[in-house]
Amino acid sequence: MKRFALTGLLLASALQPALAQINAGEQKPEASLPFTMTQVATLRYPWRIAFLPDGRMLITEKVGGMVLMTQKGESIPVANVPPVLYKGQGGQLGVFLSPFYAKDHSVYLTYSEPGEPGGSSLALAKARLDLKPNAASLEDLKVIWRDGERGLGGQFGAQIAFSPDKKFLYLTVGERQRMTPAQDPNQPLGKILRLTLDGKPAPGNPWAGKTGTATVPVIDPPSDTEAAKTAPKLRDYTFPGPNLTPSETWTSGHRTPYGLAFAPDGKLWEAEHGPRGGDELNLIEKGKNYGWPLVSYAVNYNGVPIPSPDTRPDLQKPVIYWTPIIAPGNIMFYKGKMFSQWDGNLLMGGMATHTLNRVIITGNTAKPAERWDVGKRIRDVEEAPDGALWFLEDDAKGGVYRVTPK
Repeated sequence: MKRFALTGLLLASALQPALAQINAGEQKPEASLPFTMTQVATLRYPWRIAFLPDGRMLITEKVGGMVLMTQKGESIPVANVPPVLYKGQGGQLGVFLSPFYAKDHSVYLTYSEPGEPGGSSLALAKARLDLKPNAASLEDLKVIWRDGERGLGGQFGAQIAFSPDKKFLYLTVGERQRMTPAQDPNQPLGKILRLTLDGKPAPGNPWAGKTGTATVPVIDPPSDTEAAKTAPKLRDYTFPGPNLTPSETWTSGHRTPYGLAFAPDGKLWEAEHGPRGGDELNLIEKGKNYGWPLVSYAVNYNGVPIPSPDTRPDLQKPVIYWTPIIAPGNIMFYKGKMFSQWDGNLLMGGMATHTLNRVIITGNTAKPAERWDVGKRIRDVEEAPDGALWFLEDDAKGGVYRVTPK
């Protein structure tokens, strides 16, 4: 395997015809809601729903643990959920059904895994869901991918999207508020990875077969993008085997990739947080560099400027950005009958704006439609088998809501 040069990933983005960027940050909410929200349960910082074929739900709680819940709100704990480090933005994060769940009952988990020498790292695990009349458990759980660097910082990413052909999974890995690793091809932080269903580098990736450096530097989260350039190294992390990061990587330059979903036409879309401004909706294309922390339609939290994406035509621009921020929780494409007028549209929760947002996707373009103020920090929006929507509220006493048309 060839050693992957640092410049390879940074220069990989080919110039593309420019599309007009839309700033939807000032969009006003609609005067009324076209749906009714019915709270069925309360959980501790619920993070993600995975619907079983029978309509029951697996729901993770960021503080740790997972429940199996009926649509009436009756729940039982799921046993054998792995331990997590609940701190800040870390904890028990995503749960996703395998594309072959009907045959193998496999589920995937993403979470902040504690370990030495301190802090946590993103882990991806696969397990078999064992269901009994009054019990549920995860069996044969195995971590199939992990970032072993540990250390401090939030922004784990932790979303999965399965390819339409059911052969591969795409995993978002946040840059842990450390910024510069998003541009380091030797570190998985700030990347979208394309893996096999067993967590290995997928064939056909942009840098398939290439390996990275044996060690990478670990830093604490710096104060801003300028300070990140000279942030002191805390220590080196040595990979336990070949550094497969380059051969796993699909795209780079991501900050907080909390949304990931395939559109009906097979194109992959991603949503991520910016700092003070600059939340993004991106069309994800093989090998592209999405710019963070080199550029952003934003400034740092402390006011230090960041160059505009307009200054770097070699980097991929967002299709829509939000300044002021919206703080996307996740994204999904609706395909049910209950809200048939939204068929094929993208839906996204806005945590900072307490909104549900509809976006019309046509090919490579996206157009903001409605923004509805629902009065809750919407972490997750999912579609049930009957076409109803379900919301998870990002709160210590977070509501679980069934959403139906008025």
